Amino acid sequence: MRRFAVRSIALAFTAAGLVAADARAQGFGVYEHDACAMGRAGTGVANPCDNATALFFNPAGIVNPSAPTRWQLSVGGTIIAPRFTYRDSVRGTDLEGKANNIPVPNFYITRQLNARWAVGLGVFAPYGLVSEWPEDFEGRFLGYRSDLKTIYIQPTAAFRINDRLSIGAGLDYIRSIVDLRQRVDLASQNASAGVTFASLGIPTGTDFADAHIHGKSWSATAHLGALFKLNNRFSIGARYLMRSLADLQGDAEFEQVGTGIILPAGNPLGAPAGTPLDTVLAAQFRGNGPLREQHASARINLPDQAVLGVAWRVLENLQVLGDIQWVHWTKFRQVPLAFEFAGTRTLIEDYEDTFGYRFGAEYTMSPSLTLRAGGLYHQAAAPAQTVTPLLPEAERSEMTLGGSFKLKSNMRIDIAYQHIWQASRRGRVVEPTVRGPAGAAVNTGLYGGSANLFGASLAWWF
Repeated sequence: MRRFAVRSIALAFTAAGLVAADARAQGFGVYEHDACAMGRAGTGVANPCDNATALFFNPAGIVNPSAPTRWQLSVGGTIIAPRFTYRDSVRGTDLEGKANNIPVPNFYITRQLNARWAVGLGVFAPYGLVSEWPEDFEGRFLGYRSDLKTIYIQPTAAFRINDRLSIGAGLDYIRSIVDLRQRVDLASQNASAGVTFASLGIPTGTDFADAHIHGKSWSATAHLGALFKLNNRFSIGARYLMRSLADLQGDAEFEQVGTGIILPAGNPLGAPAGTPLDTVLAAQFRGNGPLREQHASARINLPDQAVLGVAWRVLENLQVLGDIQWVHWTKFRQVPLAFEFAGTRTLIEDYEDTFGYRFGAEYTMSPSLTLRAGGLYHQAAAPAQTVTPLLPEAERSEMTLGGSFKLKSNMRIDIAYQHIWQASRRGRVVEPTVRGPAGAAVNTGLYGGSANLFGASLAWWF
């Protein structure tokens, strides 16, 4: 049964690799780390919102010699309510994933040192989503619950070269956490060398273990940003995040699930007639059994990425913005894994580079009220053979609405709403028997998804 331990932990650490990647990626990425920017579909690399959240969108934007105060503070959060569905193309049945409402907080503070220099610190969680299915879902053997989180700690400095050009740079310290639950199918396990339990008459889909797999890592990378103002109405911005390497460390725990099967006389396991099969299997979970608790590790390449944007003030009170984002996902090709008792394995992921396109607008109704709207589209990185219940990823289209209200001359609240439409995409609920594109042949169902997001932020200048 060792191959199960390898496969289960491998799936968990694959998910963890997606978690550890930066927020601007697809998958379980979260780009909504400020309600002001969220209201205009996350655009801002060419003209970040006038608060401390420029740390996230373009570090060059934190230096502002015209700021009336030296300190800027922004705190807020986003509630994400994802909904996933699965339609079995063979049976014609429909299933909804469990509903979750996930809070994703953020905190930023900047300090204007003088007319040319500014520094700041951001703390935010670019991943915080949960994918959860009923425990009797047929895809439970790949995973029925995946909880993925990251916390970024981002110190940054920016320098204003002249009236038109500013640059910024800093470090990103990344804490990644993955927690996966899945069931084990007895039929797919080896009863003896070359003989599976399925060949002994055990039905496919017989649960005999519940696996809990969790892992954590610290990793680091760096980011660069530049902001160029052609004039008072038009600006161009760019941001680049360097690639990094995550060294994930975790553990796998297995709890036996009763099958209720009683062995008949002359059974191939050599047990006396009337022996519960669960009694025979119990040895797998204790002592030197392959399903005892064990340590696992993985080294995952996290892709670099770039964002380029423009901002144009069409009228004195109307601004339009556009960003294009590229993620170098082809760096996420393989995941080498090492296990305490189960040996090693290399997962083939073969991700593809992606582009995302964002468009936003901002209209100032009065000195105390600003309205925003936007839309975006993002390609999917995962190839067909890696679309699973853990990450039923597909192309996404999104729309946003938002607004700002000044509470005081030095304090503002921003609110935003966002809806995500995820394209339906064929995926699998079982492990493929072959690797690479041919593995897509086991994609026997259709995954769909959508999400509602609600954001609020408080900006304070002092």
